[in-house]
Amino acid sequence: MAELSFNVDHGYLEGLVRGMKAGILTASDYHNLAQCDTLQDMKLHLQSTDYRDLLSSAEDLTVSLVDNMLRTNLVTEFNYLRSNALPPLSTFLDYITYGKKNNVVK
Repeated sequence: MAELSFNVDHGYLEGLVRGMKAGILTASDYHNLAQCDTLQDMKLHLQSTDYRDLLSSAEDLTVSLVDNMLRTNLVTEFNYLRSNALPPLSTFLDYITYGKKNNVVK
C-alpha cells in the first residue's frame, strides 16, 4: 500500500527535473562549443540540443544577448519549479533566492 502514496507531493517536480537533467549539455557538447570560432558557429551547434528554441529567434548574436537569453531561461525554469513546489521544498527554494532577489530572480 505504500506504493500508492509514494512521491505524491513531489512526483511532478521530479519528472520535470529529470527532463531538465536530460537536456544538460554533455562533455562532448562542451568540447564542440570550445571549438567554435564565432557566435554563429555556437548557435549552429546548439540547434541540435535543448537550447535550439532559445537562440533561434536571434538574428544578430552578441555575447551579452546570449548571456541575457540564457539567464532569462534559467530564471523562468527556476520560477516554474518554485511555483509548483510544495513545502518544505517551496520554502527552501524561496530561501535560496533571498540573496539574489534584487539581481536575478524577478
